[in-house]
Amino acid sequence: MTAAPGMATATVAGPAEQACCRFQQTLRRPVVVSGRGYWSGEANRVELRPASLGSGIVFVRDDLGGLRVPATLSWRVEASSRTNLQAGPATVEMVEHLLSSLAGLGIDCCEVGLTAAELPGLDGSAAAFVDAIEQAGIATLDQRIEPLIVTAPITIAEPGSVARIEAVPPTTSGLTVSYDLDYPGRPIPPQRFETAITPQRYRSELAAARTFLPEEDARRLQAAGRGLTVSTGDLLVFGPDGPIGNTLRWPEECARHKVLDVVGDLALAGRPIWADVRASRSGHRLNAALVAAVLAADRNKPSLPATGGTAKPEGGGDG
Repeated sequence: MTAAPGMATATVAGPAEQACCRFQQTLRRPVVVSGRGYWSGEANRVELRPASLGSGIVFVRDDLGGLRVPATLSWRVEASSRTNLQAGPATVEMVEHLLSSLAGLGIDCCEVGLTAAELPGLDGSAAAFVDAIEQAGIATLDQRIEPLIVTAPITIAEPGSVARIEAVPPTTSGLTVSYDLDYPGRPIPPQRFETAITPQRYRSELAAARTFLPEEDARRLQAAGRGLTVSTGDLLVFGPDGPIGNTLRWPEECARHKVLDVVGDLALAGRPIWADVRASRSGHRLNAALVAAVLAADRNKPSLPATGGTAKPEGGGDG
């Protein structure tokens, strides 16, 4: 995995930008979503709770006496085909769909109580989480967000592969994501989707896009004892002639779901990222690497002197 040298920069919004930034948001009241994890099959009761100003998104393992796992990159651990977090003995698995729904609807502060490690797979999309957030209602907090604004291109590429993801300065005040999906030799057709991430567009264009995989991958997982409670009605399983026992909600539903995943993984920055993000065959690992590069660029941004003069680089680590 490589990043383009000497090009990665980002900044926190200054006073002018902050004047047009929205206020932080949380939920008005608690709300519950229940279901079984795709990988483990374990039942999980997920309670989304209001949280205080500046607290961010934090998972709470209610079944482990309230152990807390912040939803930030520092706590991410490597996992296959999903995004997992761990703080001490407490793990939280497959967090990307919930984080995506929270970010997509502009929820900055939320406590997420869990009774098991893996979040429910539901129908493979974020729709149930979005419905729950809307049922709970959204409350405004008394402080504006501080977005990370990408000011020069950042590119992350997988050596020896066409997989890549890049962030360039935003063309809107916020995040836009495009995804090019092409798996030669697989039954999933090439497709592309792009959208600006606003609550309205997230609800109508992304929330219902479902997880997908080829039939051979599904069979291999179940042979290894994974996903034994999941059927072809619970997500998109592609055979030679298309989805098995299911129908697409959009022709490019798979690319839409990949955009949904990118939004969830970028939420690990802990603050909204403002950029135009373009991805091609990128997965959770590359998405996380882009978050790391954006955060490193922010740490190394020039510090503006308080009373005029020339900006000088900050000291400290190189990220």
